[in-house]
Amino acid sequence: MTEQARFRNRQTLQAVATASLLLTTWLASASPAAHGKGLVKSYAIENQAYTLSAQAEELSRQGNYTSALALLKQAASYDPTSYSERIHLDMADCYQKLKNLDQAIVETKAAYNFNPERSNALYMLALIYYQAERFDLCITALNSYMKVADPAGRAQAQELLVRVKSYDCAKLGTAKLGSGQVREAIKYLELASSADPSANSSCVHANLCYAYRQSGQLEKAITEGKKALQYDAKDSNVTYNLAISYQDQANFVEAISWLRRYLELESDSNRRTQAEQLISELQDDLKKLKSANNSRPDYLEILKEKDHLWTWSSKSLPLKVFISSAKGVAGYRSAYRNYVIKALDTWCEASGKKIRYIIVKDSAEADIKVRWTAAALDSSSETRVSAGVTSLIQSENELSEAVVNLRTTDPFTAGAFVKNGEMASTTMHEIGHALGLDHSNYIYDVMYFRSFPKQTGLPTKRDRATIALLYGNHPGVTFAPNPEANTPDAVVVFSPPPSFAPPLPPKSDKLVPPLFIPPPFNAAKEKLTPPLFVPPPPVKDKPKAPSAPIPTFLPPALLPTTPLPAANDSLKKKNTTKKGAAKEMPAPFFMPPPVK
Repeated sequence: MTEQARFRNRQTLQAVATASLLLTTWLASASPAAHGKGLVKSYAIENQAYTLSAQAEELSRQGNYTSALALLKQAASYDPTSYSERIHLDMADCYQKLKNLDQAIVETKAAYNFNPERSNALYMLALIYYQAERFDLCITALNSYMKVADPAGRAQAQELLVRVKSYDCAKLGTAKLGSGQVREAIKYLELASSADPSANSSCVHANLCYAYRQSGQLEKAITEGKKALQYDAKDSNVTYNLAISYQDQANFVEAISWLRRYLELESDSNRRTQAEQLISELQDDLKKLKSANNSRPDYLEILKEKDHLWTWSSKSLPLKVFISSAKGVAGYRSAYRNYVIKALDTWCEASGKKIRYIIVKDSAEADIKVRWTAAALDSSSETRVSAGVTSLIQSENELSEAVVNLRTTDPFTAGAFVKNGEMASTTMHEIGHALGLDHSNYIYDVMYFRSFPKQTGLPTKRDRATIALLYGNHPGVTFAPNPEANTPDAVVVFSPPPSFAPPLPPKSDKLVPPLFIPPPFNAAKEKLTPPLFVPPPPVKDKPKAPSAPIPTFLPPALLPTTPLPAANDSLKKKNTTKKGAAKEMPAPFFMPPPVK
């Protein structure tokens, strides 16, 4: 073969190889497998991921989610492939069907990470959060989805968004408010209010009014209460809530005004009676708030006016204190004993260390007896429900006995018990009485004649100054806090007990669900398409031999042949081959020499 022929042959083979490579690359890039992202790995791996995915989807359609998950996990082991997004979405769907919502969320996020340009995973994530009642996260996912969805998808998501806010957030917020989770309640109710106006706006703002008041955000409570009345002007509970919010601000004029409006709306005779009693108490509060004594650093003058300068004699020290075991008393908790000790220590310190005490086990030898009861307490001195009552025996301004009774049951809710913080505040107040203090005229003092939300449950500067002056002529004593006051049970979060019927939040049965129902999770999916390129079957589990250069050697041309004689000329047939003539031969199966 000439050199020129060899050159032409090399060009031809190189052109064929280049064309083959371009075709393979185009087929791979043109493969529609999994949302047009193209092959990520070899055809064998892509095809394996496709096959496992297809088998898993068939099992999932049959309701066999556990077996489908097993195959999908195998498919996911090849990540990343063109099918990774679809595989993890299918896994999320299976986990959702199996009620494993936490893992469903994990797989949906994984699917999104494989293809952030598409919106499928975001919508599915929103639906799973919806089912998990994580409505705040559902709203976040819906907002993200709406930025990338087509017009039809955005419209559907908007409907779901309205439902989640106006109904589901409102319902969950109301439930959390009922269970005392005020901060969480506010979060969901604020989300619900962002859907205004809706069929539930009145209930949402009414609950926000209640929740803000519970958390001490009184200005917000008043704002929300007035918004609620714009939607339902005859809501008596909201009207009562507004009155209490103004009372908590010590704005007794507004509080009384709103309570009178409440009386016009309320038909329940018991609640009307309680509201009328509260009006009477607020009128008394208003008078006492204007007392000139409130500008003084103490209220010893009030005690003098009442002829109530009662103290324990220094000869009685240390005071013997008996604390009942309260065996069989409904609602009693072991922490209550520590509240008594904490109160005794606090007042002894405040007196300037002029008082000290010891705990005794026999009530007969005690100076101060502390008892608990589940029954109502008789309080003739004030027109209010009492959480605690202290009875004193004194002669010539010297105390000789004190009996402290503390109520463990909620006076306004049948079957309910007082909260720990309420008991701690009540105990601090009543032990103050047991040591000789009478009521203050200032609503912030712990010794004010009734509880007030601005009280902390601890003595104010005025309280401390008053008991220090009361015992000013007593000699100092050696005092050290009782070690029991430092036990874990002694950690106190004070909260004043209610002296009136607490306002009621609207119930969740008032909430009206919208007609929109979220679409199911197994919405129509794109058809799962296998890879298009089918290469030669690979040799299994064998390393490929190093490729040899393509030979350029071409076989020589065949020798010319002579025509055969006629078939019936048998004699001549035997002698047709002449000397020097080429014999007829079949085309050779040419094998090139081995490459060295």
